[in-house]
Amino acid sequence: MKKTILFATAIFSVMSLSTQAQTKEEAIQKTLNERYESAETDLQSLIGKEATNGDYYAAAGDNYLYWGEYDNAAAMFQKGTEVAPLNPLNFAGLGRLAWIKGDAATATTRFNEAVAIMTNRKNKVDKNVQQTTYLKMAEAYLSSDKKNLEGALAYINTAKELNDKNPELYIQLGDYYRERDGIDLSNALGQYNKALEMDQKYTRALLRKGVLYVNVKNYDQGLSHYNEAIEQDPNFAPAYREKAELLYKAGRYKPAIESYSKYLELNQNCRVQQRYATFVFLTKEYEKAIEELEKAQPCDPTNLYMYRLLGYAYAEVGNVEKGNLNLDKFMKLAAEKGAPQILGNDYAYKGKLYQKAGQDSMAIEMLKIALEKDPTFVEGYGEMASIYGKQKKYDLAADYYQKKIEKSEKPAELDYYYLGQYRYFNKQYAEADAAFANALGYPDANFWRGRSQNRLEVNPDEPVGLARPFHEAFIKGVGTDVARIEALKKYLVESYSYLGLLHGKQGNFDCSKAAWIKVLELEPTNKVANDVMKADKNLQTASELNCILIAE
Repeated sequence: MKKTILFATAIFSVMSLSTQAQTKEEAIQKTLNERYESAETDLQSLIGKEATNGDYYAAAGDNYLYWGEYDNAAAMFQKGTEVAPLNPLNFAGLGRLAWIKGDAATATTRFNEAVAIMTNRKNKVDKNVQQTTYLKMAEAYLSSDKKNLEGALAYINTAKELNDKNPELYIQLGDYYRERDGIDLSNALGQYNKALEMDQKYTRALLRKGVLYVNVKNYDQGLSHYNEAIEQDPNFAPAYREKAELLYKAGRYKPAIESYSKYLELNQNCRVQQRYATFVFLTKEYEKAIEELEKAQPCDPTNLYMYRLLGYAYAEVGNVEKGNLNLDKFMKLAAEKGAPQILGNDYAYKGKLYQKAGQDSMAIEMLKIALEKDPTFVEGYGEMASIYGKQKKYDLAADYYQKKIEKSEKPAELDYYYLGQYRYFNKQYAEADAAFANALGYPDANFWRGRSQNRLEVNPDEPVGLARPFHEAFIKGVGTDVARIEALKKYLVESYSYLGLLHGKQGNFDCSKAAWIKVLELEPTNKVANDVMKADKNLQTASELNCILIAE
């Protein structure tokens, strides 16, 4: 269900029921602002006072429909058809529910019933109610997973004949063009702008424009329209939610949380509080997420996802006891109820917790289950590799990194780097060199290529210098930056030592001496360099000034 579209159509009821009591309008406005629980209370009170008013049941059904409480919505719409058989809104409501659930035949029957009521002149259905009914049916065709663009356009055109000054008409027409035209925004924008011509402060049109731009990844323009909607109506909660989700996508987590916090402030109820806690978790603010999840969980203990996310969050901060407690409870209740499905990621987090507790064998078992359930869980392969690497089972560690790379849509250089190290430690030098060749963004990758190539020398006593270009490339890459030299000094010493030995064995004593001098500049107490410089008479007579040590 696309809630961005569904919840917003609640304003239709305002148009058709405007002559009713203000409390009903307030309830409908709460629905528009996603304050579903509060709207539910108000509408139930109204129904209690006037149990035969079909408009109240239609508004209550709408509230449940946008809330996602489809069984309750069906009950309200059904009761509305019984107490007010000439009110088309409730018949249309039942049809909308059927269409959302994929029951096209029932939806068509219910829509036809609504149309029959409206086209029978004896019934004298108010034109505003008629237009609202047609637009609601069009909205169902446009917003659900299954589309009926032709059917929607037919209903919209009929609604237009009844009143072409209603801004909601152009909202639905804009939605039609959005679905029809894809990334071409011009027609949809034109209709949303017409809605604003009818009412300059029509925040639904501004929200729609924002969503339209976000859908084509023009986030700046989308954010601008959300801010404009908030400026027009600071209490228009959906704009804060859309803004928060946009900021989250952009990686701007702090303002995203602030915007969602405002949304929560406007919608103080259990469901929103739990959604807010979930949102904070998604921003990876795990300490704050734990605080919000613990606060939100008691208001609805049947929401198993709260236990799952608490388990995840505690695992991220290293609290093994509480992480296991919550994940075990989630898995137990999920298994008993048969929903939600236990995911590979649930076992992966169990693996993380066992790993943090030093129980690597159990961690491996959990990760194996995770990968069996979800072979596309690429991070799981990396975690398996990390555990096997720590155990010095380099063959298995390398194999799992290879699997991670193969499963990744875009493998990271770091994965190739670790793969190279594990291949090297497993004495697979050619494979190690090939892996490091894909990790040259790391400053020491060429050093490791040099190490690998040196191991591939057929006759180490008479080396041909396979490693030379890579050690030289490594030295050149480090450059003259003092911090980089200090950070990589150990590897630089080894690279210069290799060049000193290679040039010495090849009779190039000037360059051999130059290399050993570089070693001593980095590490004056280096025993090998000092011993060679003292013992080798050829070096004593050589002049490092006659050597260009690093080939250009």
